[in-house]
Amino acid sequence: MPQEYQIVKVQEALPEGMIFVRINCILTTMVRAPVVAVCFLLLTFSSFVQYAIGSPKVLDFTIYADGTTHVFYQTDVDPQSPDFIMNAYGSSIDNLVVQDENGTLLSSKVDTNAVTVATLGASTIKVDYDTPDLISKNGKTWTFHVNSPVDYSILLPKNTVIVGMSASPLNMQIVDNQSLISLPSGTSDISYVFGVLGTSQTATLAIQKAQDFINTLNSTGVKTPMALAKLAEARSDFDQGKYSDAESLANSAKNIALQEQAAISNSSTNSSGNHPPTNSFDSMSVYLLSGSVIAAAVAGIIIMKKTRAQKIIVPSEIPKNDGYVPPEKETIYRLKPDLRQDDKEIIAFISEKGGQVYESELRKKFLMPRTTMWRAVKRLEREDVVEIEKVDQQNLIRLKKMEDQN
Repeated sequence: MPQEYQIVKVQEALPEGMIFVRINCILTTMVRAPVVAVCFLLLTFSSFVQYAIGSPKVLDFTIYADGTTHVFYQTDVDPQSPDFIMNAYGSSIDNLVVQDENGTLLSSKVDTNAVTVATLGASTIKVDYDTPDLISKNGKTWTFHVNSPVDYSILLPKNTVIVGMSASPLNMQIVDNQSLISLPSGTSDISYVFGVLGTSQTATLAIQKAQDFINTLNSTGVKTPMALAKLAEARSDFDQGKYSDAESLANSAKNIALQEQAAISNSSTNSSGNHPPTNSFDSMSVYLLSGSVIAAAVAGIIIMKKTRAQKIIVPSEIPKNDGYVPPEKETIYRLKPDLRQDDKEIIAFISEKGGQVYESELRKKFLMPRTTMWRAVKRLEREDVVEIEKVDQQNLIRLKKMEDQN
């Protein structure tokens, strides 16, 4: 581009003592500075909101006797985001059930160990599934391993004895003869064995292990008066020939020692001023009440309510199928003689309802949790007894026709 030159006349000098300053740039900078500051503030707040939404609020593990672990995961999600991606614990996921805060089933897709959930305007999602990948088995000793970003709880099977734990528990209690352990965030390994009660050898071994564990804790300065008292009861029952009771009391003594260790650890932590870390979004909740964020939140809530109002699922009637003839329950029992008793009761109820019911009706009838009933339905589907059909985001369970069963 050719350059153009323009001759400018020399301006007269300003009177002595006066300074001439162009204020256009200064005014522009003064106007832009608050805008930039607000943008940085909103970005900071959005990062806190995203952290709060992405962090799980509840994480529970229930270990079954066969080594399968049931995972319950609850977290807040952004209602304006169409999808939410969560990392699953374990690569093999079975009996996956995802629902929102109102109990409405949400569609989901599993890719390796990532679960993508279609939120449909939900603000909270609850995820239930089973996985066999969290338990490693080495002979009689089974080990549960997990790495969690938040505090969590573990419910061990009945008649198990903890033989090793890599992290100090936050709390531990016995619920219906099962150990319920609360653990802090991070990596932990819990090793346990299934107890065999009733013999002198097993009782002696249990008492010895409990005594060794208590001695180890006492050598580190941890006092265990309750555990020692329980161990004394175990020895007394052993002397009386009550080997089963003695072994059970010895196992309880070891679990009580773990509880006393956890209590001492928590007490020392609180007294030193090093309180367990809390989620940063709780400490920053005051800042989220600024005017701009409140305005955005109110607008989001209004939009969400309108969206949710349009998506309320009204319980629908079971669609009519004139060509469907439900099979007799006695015929099913004859063709499937190995069915469990609880499965037969479910089949009988479906048969009384004309051969097809919604899964929600089954849960109300048998007072079963959602995941338990879903496992029962899937088991009947594998037995080729029922078929599952999606109707208005609900699971319709239908007894298969006779020709399908034959």
